[in-house]
Amino acid sequence: MIYEKKKKLSIKGYELQEAQLSLLRKHSEIEVSFQCLPNPHKSTSVSKLSKLKRIFAERGARGTAVFIYQKMINKRQKVQDYQHWLEKNSFAKPDIQLAKRQIKSWELKPTFSIIVPVYNVDRKWLVKSIESVRNQIYPYWELCLADDASPKPHIKKILDSYIQKDARIKAVYRKENGNISAASNSALEIATGDYIALLDHDDTLTIDALYENAKLINKHPDADFIYSDEDKIDTQDKRCDPFFKPQWSPDYFHGCMYTCHLGVYRKTIIDEIGGFRSDYDGAQDYDLVLRVVEKTKNIYHIPKVLYSWRVIPTSTASNSDAKPWAYIAAQKALESMIERSPYPGWVEEGPRFGFFRVRRKIVDDPLVSIVIPSAGKSADIEGKTIQLLENCIDSIRKLSTYRNFEFVIVDGFNIPEKTIEAISGEDLTLLRCDQPFNLPMRINIGVKKAKGDFLLLLNDDIEVITPDWIESMLELAQQEEVGAVGAKLFFPNETIQHAGVVVLGGNPGHACYGYPHEHPGYFLSNIINRNYFAVTGACLMMRSQLYRELGGFDEYFPLNYNDVDLCLKAHQAGYRNVVTPYAQLYHYESVSRDKGLQPGEWQKFNDKWEKYFKETGDDPYYNPNLSNDGKFEIASLSA
Repeated sequence: MIYEKKKKLSIKGYELQEAQLSLLRKHSEIEVSFQCLPNPHKSTSVSKLSKLKRIFAERGARGTAVFIYQKMINKRQKVQDYQHWLEKNSFAKPDIQLAKRQIKSWELKPTFSIIVPVYNVDRKWLVKSIESVRNQIYPYWELCLADDASPKPHIKKILDSYIQKDARIKAVYRKENGNISAASNSALEIATGDYIALLDHDDTLTIDALYENAKLINKHPDADFIYSDEDKIDTQDKRCDPFFKPQWSPDYFHGCMYTCHLGVYRKTIIDEIGGFRSDYDGAQDYDLVLRVVEKTKNIYHIPKVLYSWRVIPTSTASNSDAKPWAYIAAQKALESMIERSPYPGWVEEGPRFGFFRVRRKIVDDPLVSIVIPSAGKSADIEGKTIQLLENCIDSIRKLSTYRNFEFVIVDGFNIPEKTIEAISGEDLTLLRCDQPFNLPMRINIGVKKAKGDFLLLLNDDIEVITPDWIESMLELAQQEEVGAVGAKLFFPNETIQHAGVVVLGGNPGHACYGYPHEHPGYFLSNIINRNYFAVTGACLMMRSQLYRELGGFDEYFPLNYNDVDLCLKAHQAGYRNVVTPYAQLYHYESVSRDKGLQPGEWQKFNDKWEKYFKETGDDPYYNPNLSNDGKFEIASLSA
């Protein structure tokens, strides 16, 4: 794709040299050529190429160049921000002394068996990895190394040397190469600790890694599985690219192995499930965790970076093409999980290579009751007057591939007769309410008349984009552990209106509000299924029985927060809420009523939920190291 104008800019992914950046600053239009090495897999480079082509079509050569330049500047700024963040958040000498005093006072002093399969790794990386364990503040550990018949002679020399240096280090030497699961199981055989911690032979732990885990265990002795945040470390030992994770999020986990490093597991559970399985080499830890979480709900997250993943050419930390078989094994592990699950289904490739979509078969073709409160208003959208309710129902009837639904419309005697005639049908019931406007009241009136096993609460200013939107929500909502299911909503200008609700400091807000529609979100959270504290009531599905058990919408919140309140009730009762980006709709937000909060609404909401927020530590699905605006960016360093 070549356009004649001035100098050439060659784009490979988003990588630019300084000379190319200089060109961007000087020239308004540039000849652009897209380059990508052929790859049989749907690689990161291919997906970036596809995105660049789309951006080029939308913005032209100049706009594309500006986009890439901004990406480079933003990436550079994030690296600088993280270095500053590390300076403020890493353990200093006073922290170390305090930690050692705390350790002495603890009632529980669990022993961690650190499992390290070793094979042909470079000397310097292996030494750095072992030394990161020896440097731990917490002293109660054993390092269990399993050499997988490495042909390089320096491996045995290094391991033997460390065995002599430190009595807590032991090794087993396999006679034949069996790959990572076999080597890990060999290390497990010599492990005697209370907990297992997994470490790759070229990665490193922060000095407080085991201390933080032991600290959590003293607070939560029931902990069976603990994971923490992580970052990457380059060959110059410079750390970058942190991943600040949510608390346990099963639906997000089914899309990607986000818990990853550092993973710590109660040894008795690892023994019970039989350790690692060689059939899943490359994704053996993913398969392990999928089986561990079937045995326990005592899962904890430490929101601190305790593990650094070494970026070298042979590592998936450097690029997703390094070990393509790992993603094949990951899909196989998910398929195995589904076979053990009470919800039959299948696995599809996700929107990016290495990410997945777990699908579930819909049971018994249930009736879905679509409950729509309406004021019967019209709106001017992009120069065209649209009767909102009529447009909403028409799009559902014409586009939806799922057909077993009914409409329950509730209004205040203000839907025009012409609209009533246009939307009438055997699948529609119209209910009238002469009370002052109270959104929860109207929805609850509709729910009482709904016949379906599932409720789909919908604003009248919604228009369908993806035909299988109902199926995408229903396959999640039918699972007994799931509370509310939300969709991905867009403004008419294609920016994001809703992709999940984050509640920070008692303030509910939409994650990534106003971002471009193609924005993938923080670690792809906008384009794969993800758990959130709450979803918007503009499009919310829930089992009818559960809705009634929770008491429905609280009429104490007549305008705002009623949807968040319902989701919090579900979460408090032990259910998880999910947003699926595979259900996409336009939302002409709040056209049917005035925007803004009413006096006292926020206070009433916080009075009701303040205690629960303290129990959960704010929003459990939004890492405290991220900014307080729901944008999924690193927290302000000046705060």
